[in-house]
Order: sequence, then structure tokens, then C-alpha cells
Amino acid sequence: FLGGESLEETLPTLRKLSQHGVSAMLDYAVEASYRPEEQQRTLEEYLRMIEFAQRYREFVSFIAVKLTALASPALWETLSQGRSLSPALQKEEQRFHERFTQLIEAAQRYAVPIMIDAEESWLQPAIDAVAETYMQRYNTDSILVYTTVQMYRRDRLEYLQKLIAQGYKVGIKLVRGAYVEKERARAARLGYPDPIQPSKAATDIAYDQALMLCLEHIDQVALCVATHNRNSCMKAAQHVILRGWERAHPHLTFSQLYGMADPLSFGLAKAGFRVAKYVPYGPIERAFPYLSRRAEENSSLSDQSGRELRWVAAELARRRER
Repeated sequence: FLGGESLEETLPTLRKLSQHGVSAMLDYAVEASYRPEEQQRTLEEYLRMIEFAQRYREFVSFIAVKLTALASPALWETLSQGRSLSPALQKEEQRFHERFTQLIEAAQRYAVPIMIDAEESWLQPAIDAVAETYMQRYNTDSILVYTTVQMYRRDRLEYLQKLIAQGYKVGIKLVRGAYVEKERARAARLGYPDPIQPSKAATDIAYDQALMLCLEHIDQVALCVATHNRNSCMKAAQHVILRGWERAHPHLTFSQLYGMADPLSFGLAKAGFRVAKYVPYGPIERAFPYLSRRAEENSSLSDQSGRELRWVAAELARRRER
């Protein structure tokens, strides 16, 4: 489920995917950081990813970035709550914008689109604000900056409608979501309304509504359909075919996790659609939280890849406890 422990180690994986007509969305599999030196190292790795993506353009379509790896969750939570920043957090916010501007300008220089990851709901308002600012500023000639919208949240369809109504070009990676238990536990503990859809069926309905909304605004919205749900993928594909659009439309990409849902990914690519596998890489021990989260997110999957992911996460947990 990891493409390799370093950028260079991903190359055999990327070449193998390319043989199936599939490109990659590269993700440096690190989690949130409170330490400035780690945040700086992550920035440097993201810059290397951009140069790597430019050098191997035939293999890499996007890179994913995690804003909580460039500035602490404490900053994002304080901003999201609208509270005043301490002098230390003011300095951190300034440092973040310097880093992120450097990152986006490198992406613009090399024409490598950036996908901003979504976070927990109590951090997301500030991340949304950053994504909107940079999309408005940099999505001019082409769509360079994408944000991620989690449709398991009750408020996201309305958010997406308001975002599109702003009128500027937006990049949207549409996902269902990865923090269900964490979100519900926090809401119960702190006594605020559960932000998550009441059922998987409700999430599926919201996801498909968002999908159609984005496709209806395809000239303004570049959409990444990031799901293993075959029905959602087929709805998007059928919409493109019925409208007579080019299947490899520059504003439409499908994405599934590396190591999972290969028949879906390869089938879409064979049918002429753009597909980018989400390929995480990084030191295996540092990638443990990523793999654990994916195992939880896909806990309902009964196929071989779902079972294997749970085995990998369990084995890594056992090693960490030694």
C-alpha cells in the first residue's frame, strides 16, 4: 500500500501503473506536526516532489499536501474557532504562508497541480479559507490548486454550492471521509451536534449530488472523483458519455488508493478516462498512522485488498509495541 520509502523508490510502482494507462497522485505519508524543524523538512520534501513530478510528468499528475504537516493543528484549530492568536501562533501563521506560497509558486513554475488534504472538522474552516485564498489567486489560466471536500459531513454540499457560486475556478477532490469515529467521539464528548451524515446511504446520496453539481460546472470546476465506490464512478463516467464530452476531459480525474480497487482504476483507464492512483510513500514506521487510518476507513471492505490493509496495519501496530 506504499509506493516506496523514498521518491526514487516509487519509480518501479509508477512505471507499473503507467503500463495500465494510470498515473499517480503522490503523497508523502506523514501526519500532523507541532515541530518547526519537521515542518521545514516536510516543505523541502514537498518541493522535491514537485521537481520529481515535473521530471516524470508521464507518471505523475498531482501531488497531495497536508497543511497540518506545514503548521501545527493548534494553529488551525485556533483560526477555525475565530480566537485571537498568541504571538507564537501569529509567527507560525506567517511562517506557514511563506512556506505555502513558496510551495505553490514552485508548483506553478513546473505546472504540477496541488491537492490539499482535508482534516478533522474542527480544523477544516481555516484550511478551507487557505484553500479558497490560494485557488482564487492561482487558478487563473489553469487549475493548479485543489481542495478536498468530505461528503460524510452534513454541511459539505451547501459549502460546495457556495464555493462554486463565488465564480472563480476551483479544483475539487471529492471524498467520502476518513475520520468517522473520531468525529463522533469528539462531538459526544464536547456535547455539540454530530457533524457526520446519519448513515452510509446518506453519505452516498450526498456524494453523488456533489458529483453531479461539479460536473454541471465542468468549465469552472476541475473534479477528482476520489472513491472506491463503483456506482459513483459509473455515474460520473455515464454523465460524460451522455454529454458527448471527451472521456479524458482535462477537468475530470478518477482516483483510488494504491493497492486497492485496481479493477475499477484499470477499467476506467482502459475506457479512456483519466485515472491517478493515490500513491503514498515514506519511511514505513512514519507511515503507520496513514495505514492505520486507511485500515479504519476501509474496515467494511471484505475483498482481498481490504483484508491485506488491515493485516499490514495490525502488524505495524505489533512492531511499535515491542
